[in-house]
Amino acid sequence: MPEEETFCLLVRLMNHYHLRDMFVQDMPGLLLHLYQFERLLEDLEPALYCHLHRRGVHPQLYATQWFLTLFAYRFPLQLVLRVHDLVLSEGLEAAVLKFGIVLMQKSTEKLLAMNDMAALTTFLKEKLFDVYIDDAPTANSLLESGFFGSSGGIDKEVYRADALVQDACAVKITAETLTTYKAEWELKVKTEKEREAEIETFRSANASLALKVRSLEERTEKSDAEHVQMASELVRTKVENEEIHDRNDSLEGQVAELRNLVERQPEEVEQRLKAEMDRIMARNLEVQNENRHLEEQMADMEKALVETKMGYAEVRRQLANQCIHRLTLLQIQAEHETLKQKWNDLRKALGP
Repeated sequence: MPEEETFCLLVRLMNHYHLRDMFVQDMPGLLLHLYQFERLLEDLEPALYCHLHRRGVHPQLYATQWFLTLFAYRFPLQLVLRVHDLVLSEGLEAAVLKFGIVLMQKSTEKLLAMNDMAALTTFLKEKLFDVYIDDAPTANSLLESGFFGSSGGIDKEVYRADALVQDACAVKITAETLTTYKAEWELKVKTEKEREAEIETFRSANASLALKVRSLEERTEKSDAEHVQMASELVRTKVENEEIHDRNDSLEGQVAELRNLVERQPEEVEQRLKAEMDRIMARNLEVQNENRHLEEQMADMEKALVETKMGYAEVRRQLANQCIHRLTLLQIQAEHETLKQKWNDLRKALGP
């Protein structure tokens, strides 16, 4: 197929067959088709729907790629081409839903026999189309398989493609049913959006209330701190009052004692003053006598000092005279020695 025709086909699929709705933001088309498929499965195969629902196997786990790739991601090529033919013939929505429902119906017994979620998911993704394997292929089947399925060499089995198409066309899915499901989905989406908006409103209100609660808690903590501080100050004030009261009682006792003491004080002071005066007078006499005795001793000591100084001066005079006498004798001896030396020198000079 030329590039121009291929591009035109892509544009047709995206716009006319609404394939684009499955790839835009939030994938509204994909979510709608998955909901329609789930509702069809619930209405047409309720036992299988309940079985899968109880085990948490929802269409989002296995049917997402059916709608995004039109069964081309894992299905045999000879079946995929028939699916695409029906898509182009009847439309994307009805064709994919019919093929999905008929594959589920044909594998109902095998699926009901499985209880493990992983096994169910693997079977739905990889082995769902095995029910259409042709165990006794005819010449036409082999020819069809060779023409459509051997291009990549990946289809080792021959499939009953005609039977798949016939079974899919036999599934009765009316436009009214799909419209009803679509209306349910739109109502559900609207309800969810309103619920999300309400939840967001609640979150905003909750955040605002949380801030208010936090503010109130801070104010409460501050009030509690102030209350504790005031209680501490009150207790401290009470303790100080008790101490002041005790001190007041003690001071009152001391004042009473001082009052009694002051009342008895004049007589005691007079007696003490008289005794002290007598003691001072006696002591004054003693001091006067001691001063007189000391004055006499000082006079004697001054007399002795004068005599000592006079004796000292006499001694110094005598010592000075002795020193002069000795110096005179030394000078005479020196002169004598000098004269004696001169005499000896003269004798030597005059000869024998």
